[in-house]
Amino acid sequence: MARPLSEQKREAILTAAAELVAAVGTGASTANIAKAARVSEGTLFTYFATKDELLNQLFVDIETDLAETVLGAHTSDASSRDRVRHLWDCLVEWGIANPTWRKALRQLKVSDRISDESRKHCDALFGKSRAMIERSLAGHVDPKRAAFYIGVVLMGLADVTIEAIAASPKNREHLKRAGFELFWKGTAA
Repeated sequence: MARPLSEQKREAILTAAAELVAAVGTGASTANIAKAARVSEGTLFTYFATKDELLNQLFVDIETDLAETVLGAHTSDASSRDRVRHLWDCLVEWGIANPTWRKALRQLKVSDRISDESRKHCDALFGKSRAMIERSLAGHVDPKRAAFYIGVVLMGLADVTIEAIAASPKNREHLKRAGFELFWKGTAA
C-alpha cells in the first residue's frame, strides 16, 4: 500500500520551485529544486510526474492567488476610475507582498514549458476582473485598444511601479498613485 502524499512536502517542492525559477528561470534543475525542498529528486517526481507538470502547477497556483486577490478588488458602487484604481492597488500590493512569486510568474509566462491548457485556465480566472476593467474604461479608451491597455500597459506599469517601490519603500503611496495616474491618463491618449 502506497503511503499518502504529504501536503507539506508538496508545498515545500512548489516553494523551492518558485524560489529557483525566480532566481534562475525555468532552467532550474529538478535536482536543485528537490535539494532546496529538502526532499530527494525521486520524491519530487512522486508529487509531480515531470518537470513540466511541476512548472504548470506552480504557474496555476500563482495565477490563482493573484486572481483571487484581484477579484477581491471589485467595488461596484465606486466610479469607473476608482474601481480601476482599487484593482491597481490590489495588484501592486500583491506584487510587493509576493516578490518571489511575481518574479517566478514573469519567468513562467514567457516559458514554452507552460501548456496552452494552463494558460487558458489561468486566463479564465481573470475574466471577471478583465470585464470590469473593460467596462470601466468604456468611453475613456478606444475599445479596440482596451485589451492592449489591460494586458500590456496595466501589467507593465504595475511591474515598474513595484520595482520602484522596492527601490524606494518610503515613497510607496506616491509611487503607487503616480503609476496609476500614468496608466489612467495614458489610456485616454
